[in-house]
Amino acid sequence: MTFLFEVGFNEGMGIAVVVIFGFIFFLMLELKAIRRELKAKQPTVADNGMLRLQAYERLSLLADRITLKNLVSRTHSTGYTVEELKAGLTETIRQEYEHNITQQIYVNPEVWKAVTNLKEQNIYIINQLATAIPPQAPAVELSKLILEYTSNNNAELSGIVLDAIQFEVKKLL
Repeated sequence: MTFLFEVGFNEGMGIAVVVIFGFIFFLMLELKAIRRELKAKQPTVADNGMLRLQAYERLSLLADRITLKNLVSRTHSTGYTVEELKAGLTETIRQEYEHNITQQIYVNPEVWKAVTNLKEQNIYIINQLATAIPPQAPAVELSKLILEYTSNNNAELSGIVLDAIQFEVKKLL
């Protein structure tokens, strides 16, 4: 200690140095504790896989729910006009899509693009089929036309989207 005093340190400076080193030591311990806490909160690889599986599960449910024939069968068209049914069907598709929009961060971007295309295609088909019928006609006419379209055409993307989802899930398992 006498060496420190001979070099020009006084007792007050020595205490200050000890306090500073003590404070630095305390900060390092706190930083280490914060890192441990953050690491504990991070999802593990197994958690990430489970999140991805759940996202694909939700997207398959979405694809099934916005399939035209399922959409029409869930929508009661009694008392509505073609214009009202068209608006209701397209709004339902948009709501289902928006409800699941966060799932895109967990899934393959190509699968999410396919889901988006399915949504857009179904809205387009509904709008196109509705133009063939007067807007004030009973909604049941549009429902029949949509069901005829889906039974006569394999143009719906829902099967392809569901196949893509199943392919991705098999890669995860």
